[in-house]
Amino acid sequence: METKLKQRAIGAIVLTCLAIILLPMLLDGSPEDRERVLAEFPEPPMVTLTELSVEDIERRMQQGANASAAKLPKMLVDNNSEKNDAEAFKLDANQLPISWSLQLGSFENADNARALREKLRAANYRTYIIEADTETGKTLRVLVGPMLDKSVLEQTASEIETVFGLKGRILRYNIQDDKGQIGG
Repeated sequence: METKLKQRAIGAIVLTCLAIILLPMLLDGSPEDRERVLAEFPEPPMVTLTELSVEDIERRMQQGANASAAKLPKMLVDNNSEKNDAEAFKLDANQLPISWSLQLGSFENADNARALREKLRAANYRTYIIEADTETGKTLRVLVGPMLDKSVLEQTASEIETVFGLKGRILRYNIQDDKGQIGG
């Protein structure tokens, strides 16, 4: 037994010595590899700074603001409306604005709810999805809105019914439901 143990120990020592000698020679790489690692870095680009006055900065900021405002969608104003803004904007007992949403569907499958939302968004309707707990489990409700004026939402509901064939129901918008809102 002792001779086998001695032979194994000597074999392990010989293999270790060979590995120490031969591995650096094998892994050292070629002169081209060393040159690639030691390549010179290019000089940094020269940056010239121009002095700007406060007026130049203000002018550029105003130009940026005007360009951004031009890209925003224009607000549609109903000039035939006999209501003024104060009458249309009402607060409830909790001092929250009273607004309305149009529920168009209730789905168990999230993909179906997202597909309807994208279809309505493609037609420029503001839509969102709320996750609600029901007796049968979780459902995803697709809603349009919220809008402050219920009559405008009723017109929107009739438009959606004619275009998409979806009959919805108008619900009071509840800000507490936003905690269940699905993003996207």
